[in-house]
Amino acid sequence: MAAAAAQLLIDEGPSAVTHRRVAEAAGLAAGSGNYYFPSKKELFRAAVAGAEDLRSASALTVARACRPGEESLTSVALRLMAIYFAPKLGSNVVTARLNPILDAGHDPELQEIIRSHQPLLAEALNIGLERMTGRTLGSNDMQLLMQTIGASLLYGFALGENDVLGYSARSIARILELLDVGIVAAPLE
Repeated sequence: MAAAAAQLLIDEGPSAVTHRRVAEAAGLAAGSGNYYFPSKKELFRAAVAGAEDLRSASALTVARACRPGEESLTSVALRLMAIYFAPKLGSNVVTARLNPILDAGHDPELQEIIRSHQPLLAEALNIGLERMTGRTLGSNDMQLLMQTIGASLLYGFALGENDVLGYSARSIARILELLDVGIVAAPLE
């Protein structure tokens, strides 16, 4: 049930995490969700915890697959966003992925779940960044990068940008430029 709740949260966002939908996704009878999670709050906490575990593990996998040879800092930024929102970065990232993070601000237990995964996500971002550019960031600069990823997506969404991912990637690329991160050419074969 927890794994199904996490996957629904990642794929569809908070509104998909209902007892009925989670039970169906887990292959259980529709009414069995309340047996495992007596309240919606407990179900949502399990979904967030599972989603953050999956996100962190997937971020490391995506980061380790990065290689030199990105064409621009904008393409590096898109890859960094794919790491940060692994296992799936889609155009619905604001509604499906950032809203649960924002919801965490209202619940100290959810805040702790989100906070506890930040070092793992920072590590994954630095692995990907180093593989693509040969550079890593210190903790303060990494915090700035992580904040820019979320804030630029939210801002682009609020502005009604048609391509929120592209808008955000350009902002992230500018931060990378200001942090003196450059492109590394792919090795010759």
